[in-house]
Amino acid sequence: MLCVESDKSIMKKIQEFEKGSLVLFFLMMSANVCNYLFQIIVGNMMTVEDYGIVNTVLGIVGILTIPTTIIAMICARYIALYVATENEKGIASVLYLLLRFVVLVGILLLLIGFLTIKSITNLFGLNSICYVAGALFITIINLFFAITSGTLQGLKKFFPYGIQTILMAGGKLVFSIALLLIGWRVYGVIIAIFCGILLAIGYGVSYMGNHVKSAFQYRGNSVVDAQEFTKYAIGAIVAQGCVIALTNGDILLVKAFFTDKVAGIYSSAMIIGKIAMYVSTAVVAALFPMVVEQNQKGEPTILLLTKAIIYGGGMAFACAVGMVTLGRYIIGILFGERYRAAIEYLPFVCLYVVPLTFISILMNYLLAIGQTKVFGISICIGLVVIIGISSIIHDTIPHIMVICGTVLIMVFLCNLVHLWYLHQVDKETNNLFGGEK
Repeated sequence: MLCVESDKSIMKKIQEFEKGSLVLFFLMMSANVCNYLFQIIVGNMMTVEDYGIVNTVLGIVGILTIPTTIIAMICARYIALYVATENEKGIASVLYLLLRFVVLVGILLLLIGFLTIKSITNLFGLNSICYVAGALFITIINLFFAITSGTLQGLKKFFPYGIQTILMAGGKLVFSIALLLIGWRVYGVIIAIFCGILLAIGYGVSYMGNHVKSAFQYRGNSVVDAQEFTKYAIGAIVAQGCVIALTNGDILLVKAFFTDKVAGIYSSAMIIGKIAMYVSTAVVAALFPMVVEQNQKGEPTILLLTKAIIYGGGMAFACAVGMVTLGRYIIGILFGERYRAAIEYLPFVCLYVVPLTFISILMNYLLAIGQTKVFGISICIGLVVIIGISSIIHDTIPHIMVICGTVLIMVFLCNLVHLWYLHQVDKETNNLFGGEK
């Protein structure tokens, strides 16, 4: 009888995951359309050189927002844990703790950023420290966005979570067009991104309502286990930090070894190729809180991982094949003749993006169940190997992409084998995958 009830509970969660993924898929795709319209319109409204600078700034933002993504993930996990146990005080405690932490991280980023601003500017061959300063301010405001998005994800409020993402992407697009039309160039795009994030934060705060009020009024001791929280945060920082560095590092590697014009041309291939990765974001966003809740209740989670890999990874692979097949026409139509040279880079970008998608799905699952040690070590080694080999072999962009793709495939397979091994050894207790001990 208990087995039947457990099976029904598992199937209900699978159906909830699939429904949540479907809702998020359409909303996230709408946001991705805005993001791609942003890239296409900006690419056509700016010179190739300015477009390369914009994507370099976005790459810097991507690296600097490692704390942001980690905060969002930590927020989503602990909110989901307390939702599973219906602990309203716990939710308020988490938000109160993270708000204080965000303010501290923002101050530290501001100090470190301004101390290293000239070095970063010179490293990526930018002609103004204001570009790096803009990236820094975007990063700091993003810290607060992390709390609103993480809370909505942890509450499994997938519709407002998706709407918030659309507002950020849509705001960035609209403000960029307006500011480029009046001639603000790169600075206009930076301001537009900042405004888009503010718009999204405003919506998120308004939807969170009582949770925000409870967080500001919270005066009790933290209900979060400090030791467990610290251990989880360290694992998240290592794992998520390396994945974010890999996600945004390709344009930075290209900018470091090639000219502004080459970086601009590569950017168009990168934007098209990374569609394959972005189609899986809905699956990842729905997967995380589901696995947290199911694992907290002692229920198996391996089926959710399998579904996520099939849906997310399958969509990414299919999309990559489509992009490579039709890339010549897509780049020509969307970016024009100036970017025609990007066609040769597109297959190699996909070779890099598809394994990165599988790694991202696997990482989110492992973070949800709090098992990141082996993943963290392997992804760190992979990142070091990529940087080391690329610094020696960088004659062409395809060489760099082949290196990145090969290393990422090896990292994914190593972690998959490790999960299979642990599952075989620990079938009865099934600690790693959830289930009753």
